[in-house]
Amino acid sequence: MRRRTKAFLLSTVLLPALGAAALSSLQSGTAIGFGLGSDLPMLMLGLFTTLLLPLFLFMAAVDSFTGEFASRTIKLVLTRPISRSKAFASKVLALAVLIAVSLGAVWLASAAAELLSGGGLTGSGLIDGVVAYASAFLPMLAVALMSVLLAQRFHNSAGALGLIVLVYVLAKLLPFLFPSAAVWSVYSYTNWYSLWIGGGVPSGKLLNTTLLLFSYCVMAYMGGLMQFERKRF
Repeated sequence: MRRRTKAFLLSTVLLPALGAAALSSLQSGTAIGFGLGSDLPMLMLGLFTTLLLPLFLFMAAVDSFTGEFASRTIKLVLTRPISRSKAFASKVLALAVLIAVSLGAVWLASAAAELLSGGGLTGSGLIDGVVAYASAFLPMLAVALMSVLLAQRFHNSAGALGLIVLVYVLAKLLPFLFPSAAVWSVYSYTNWYSLWIGGGVPSGKLLNTTLLLFSYCVMAYMGGLMQFERKRF
């Protein structure tokens, strides 16, 4: 019901439409955008998983945890006849649903915008799009869970959001100074979907990165749950 949530979901529809219009204009007016129209779903996926969706998840995690702790509305949840572990799981599940809905909306809007703009959406391209968007769920979930873990260290929403954004930006810049950091940093896998399309990546590498991201999810979830269980009011 929050306005920012509605605004974000609206952007998942408007941005692909604006992107399709811009690419169509470039292709008809110049040679700059030649060939980009067929990649509109991938372009939108890159934009959302690198910038827009993480930022939205940061705000959602801060609202769900730090914001409720600061306003004391979390007590309305904790006084109900459910365990804290279930309350925590429901909040994480809400974030997971937001990720799935957002990715699905971006894919549908991008595919529709490409078709309406005269793009050549082939069968193989459609399958690659579905695989790419589905594979983007796990790294986005890992990013959301890391945000939940960090958000619970603060009692102020602005401070929590500022730290989470700062950590994300620094983690994105770190591989430029230390390339080996890209292997173990969870924030380096926001474009993980690119490994799943084209069939050029060995299955062993995909399995290793899948296990790495899953491990991050498990550790961040358990760390966040431990903090949630120990909160006192």
